[in-house]
Amino acid sequence: MFAILGEIEFTVAGGISAMEQTRSADWAEHARIQGKPLLEWIGEGLDECNLTLELHPILGNPQERLQALSQAKSQHQPLAFVMGSGEYLGVYVITHISNVIRRATAVGQIKAATVQLSLKEYTGAFTRKVARPGLLDSTVNGTSAAAAGKPGLISRLTPPPSVVQAVIGHAKTAANILRAGQKVYLAAKSGNASIILGQVPQLLGVTARAIAPLQGLASAADLLEDGADLSRLGEDVLGSVVGARSALKPVDLGNIVDRFQASHASLEQALEKMHDARTRLAGLAAQVLTRHA
Repeated sequence: MFAILGEIEFTVAGGISAMEQTRSADWAEHARIQGKPLLEWIGEGLDECNLTLELHPILGNPQERLQALSQAKSQHQPLAFVMGSGEYLGVYVITHISNVIRRATAVGQIKAATVQLSLKEYTGAFTRKVARPGLLDSTVNGTSAAAAGKPGLISRLTPPPSVVQAVIGHAKTAANILRAGQKVYLAAKSGNASIILGQVPQLLGVTARAIAPLQGLASAADLLEDGADLSRLGEDVLGSVVGARSALKPVDLGNIVDRFQASHASLEQALEKMHDARTRLAGLAAQVLTRHA
């Protein structure tokens, strides 16, 4: 399997031929007298992803596959996007579908077409729906239809997220917040003491947002039979985040540079610890993807 979007599976053998990812950041431009404008980082932009799919009868019914994608778009639901390697890319919505019909029957039925599917990152509240005991209905397991992964065979059973999914979700949220915090630190680093001091409320705010998901990571991992290492990860990263916050309280123009450097170092330690655990977390995501968790 190449990837899965919600309950729709994409495979190389099933026609997916390309995936383009776009990441952006929002910057405000401030005019300055007798100088070039100054850029100020505002926040991260929404990630986007474009998939190219080839439809052909030997890859599955083109009309059914196109209809399934159109139906998913019309439902306006955020969908979890996971790569076949187990990497959890996040939550996306389908914003655009276009198709070029390359071959058709005399009555207009699609024989071959190229479909462009546009996805945009969703940052609102989201609870992933997972089928139980398997994504496909048990009545079709082992059949050629099940092997093709047709969307029409998807089970509608939707239990609450598992403990493994909670661990992955908390880790993903914490990592995203820490990366956003890193950008704030890097932007402030280029300024003088007065500018850095003015950024302290923002630095404290971004680190504060990481506390809850890290606590959730430690608590959820503690419920896993083999989650002791991930529970320690949550606690260790939380310790570094708390250290980053403590270094900034209290601060003034006389000590802000040294305090800022200490705080930045603690945040970098937190990010490094999360980065070192990426393989372990990807393994958990793979369990979810293959319906083992």
